[in-house]
Amino acid sequence: MHRNIIETVLGAVVILIAAIFLVFTLQFSSNAAVKGYDIFGDFRHIDGVKIGDEVRLAGVKIGSVTAVALKRQDYGALVTMRVAPDVLISTDSTVSIHTDGLLGGKYLEILIGGDPKNLKPNDHFGFVQDAVIVEELIEKIVAFAEGQKKKPEEPKKK
Repeated sequence: MHRNIIETVLGAVVILIAAIFLVFTLQFSSNAAVKGYDIFGDFRHIDGVKIGDEVRLAGVKIGSVTAVALKRQDYGALVTMRVAPDVLISTDSTVSIHTDGLLGGKYLEILIGGDPKNLKPNDHFGFVQDAVIVEELIEKIVAFAEGQKKKPEEPKKK
């Protein structure tokens, strides 16, 4: 009898903790709560960018990625970013994809240009920089190192 009470209490605690995690997840993962205006980036390759990733300016979060879609006309990627309404981005600004650390997630970094005109809601960036694919970069480094190792040594001249 005593064991049944302990099991019941333990089960209730587990359910309560699961409910708290569920509420926490729903509260902080909603993109509907993000206020601002949408701007677009047309990329050839986005390698791991997903909905909810940060959009940063000078390293400060100013928005997030709200949609990622395949463009059927050229098979590129269209990334929709929602940016805070008080942040003005000039029309000649650049958006690039970065990795947060060696194994971290992706984020988009905006480099402001000098044009006095600003992007309006639903405008597209004129300049984008695609993601660097880490695996391809490592393959190039390994191939270069192997090529250096295989070169015959030149005899020293006296």
